[in-house]
Amino acid sequence: MSIQAIIQDVASVLNVVVLAVGYYFLVRLYREWIHQSREERIAGGRPMAVVAADYGLLPEVHVVVRNFAKAPAKEVTFEFSAPVESLGGTVLSELPYFEKGLPFLEPEGEVSCYWGSMPAILSLLKEKGLEDGIRMTTRYKDLASESCESEWTLNPLLFDGAPIETSRGMDDLVKAVEKIPEGSSRLGGRGRETGGKGGGNGHA
Repeated sequence: MSIQAIIQDVASVLNVVVLAVGYYFLVRLYREWIHQSREERIAGGRPMAVVAADYGLLPEVHVVVRNFAKAPAKEVTFEFSAPVESLGGTVLSELPYFEKGLPFLEPEGEVSCYWGSMPAILSLLKEKGLEDGIRMTTRYKDLASESCESEWTLNPLLFDGAPIETSRGMDDLVKAVEKIPEGSSRLGGRGRETGGKGGGNGHA
């Protein structure tokens, strides 16, 4: 056999080896993708549990543990860069569910606790030298036991000096609803009175 023929045979063998290796890795990647997709379906996707400040009822502020995803989280633990204290001396970060963790947090679920009024919190954070806020790390697992981690910062001082409009509470809503029947009765009486006048004019 000539040298050229030998080179062609070796090249053919190498091509077959390269194709075989490429096919092997392609199949491996496909299987890993199938396995990961199956785990995500079992787990319902990845959760995202964080600790955040809720400013929805200003000037009152709440600390909320919230799962933003539509997937449950389990074995949720918390780590704070500094204690989260209220003006009354209560250390929220030492509450049992913060210290011991949550065994389970349902999809889009939340746990809330009262922190204090915005002016009091701002004063306390300044007193403690926490101008950059309090950093928190939340660690948890999805249903497939894959570890996840989220980082967040509680920093109401970002709103220091901002005009705060008091949110309408439940009492305001109840008072507004109680006024509706009274207003409806007055409107109904006017309608009947107008109808009476119309009937009289038609009769004349």
